[in-house]
Amino acid sequence: MAPKLLGMLIEKDGLGLIITEVEAYGGSDDEASHAFRGRTHRNASMFEDGGTLYVYLSYGIHRCINIVTGENGVGQAVLVRSGLFVRRSNEPGAGECLGAAVRGPGRVGRTIGAQLGDDGVDLLKARSWRLLDTRPFVSIDDARIARSTRVGISKGREAQWRFELDQ
Repeated sequence: MAPKLLGMLIEKDGLGLIITEVEAYGGSDDEASHAFRGRTHRNASMFEDGGTLYVYLSYGIHRCINIVTGENGVGQAVLVRSGLFVRRSNEPGAGECLGAAVRGPGRVGRTIGAQLGDDGVDLLKARSWRLLDTRPFVSIDDARIARSTRVGISKGREAQWRFELDQ
């Protein structure tokens, strides 16, 4: 599911990011995943239906955003690592670029204004948060998707579950 999120728009209150880099995290079979040891208070939204927002605090300061991709009870999510910052206009899929690419999961969360209280939001039904398919407006094909190992983790580094749009 992770590469299918590339080119999609995640939006909060009219500010958004066209997703350009993601990392996938599995459930109980992925040592690097927050879901590896099962459901806790911190990771409970990771075990909800696909399309749920999972927000967590990294290093006590960075609010990282993930999109849950598994079925209810499974614990799979995709970390949004980078994106192109846009302001939505009234036309679906259209936007105005406000700057360069936002790189790094902590910067992504800060730029879009993610809060820990946003954890568990249904991206497919919420008013303040939305996940929109802008891929018809952004040219993406498999040849433009680079795949590599995940970064910034100590376990499960060999998994090639990091996907990025090749610019």
